[in-house]
Amino acid sequence: MNLNTVLGTAITKGAAKATRKPIAALRADVAELKRQVAELKRLVRGLQKDAPRRGADEAVAEAEAGQVPGIRPTGPMVRKLRAKLGLTQVEMAKLMGVAGLTVSKWESAEDRIQMRSRTLAALAVVRGMGKRDVTAALNANAEH
Repeated sequence: MNLNTVLGTAITKGAAKATRKPIAALRADVAELKRQVAELKRLVRGLQKDAPRRGADEAVAEAEAGQVPGIRPTGPMVRKLRAKLGLTQVEMAKLMGVAGLTVSKWESAEDRIQMRSRTLAALAVVRGMGKRDVTAALNANAEH
């Protein structure tokens, strides 16, 4: 037997024995941190899912308080917005809380459209959304 091999084996065993307890404590800490990260990810997903709906609720509350957004909607503007977001008239109507026929009437108008303050606030919210936000909002509405 080689003296270097014996010493190497003894040192390896001693080092493994000496580091076992501190590493076990670190593993427990890492496991706890992973649990916390998973919980935070679930929380963020839930908040992202509720964000479009929460934005619409805030806009509606502002409209009811008399703080109407300064938008001057026209038929072409509504049509372009709907096309940009890749929505059907019915989907746009669901997002805004109106009937599908209403969106059709808006789009056929050439001039300025008269809307209630609540609907105008909903239009402002939809106008600020992206395609992902719209998809999330439609999915959230489908679940309710």
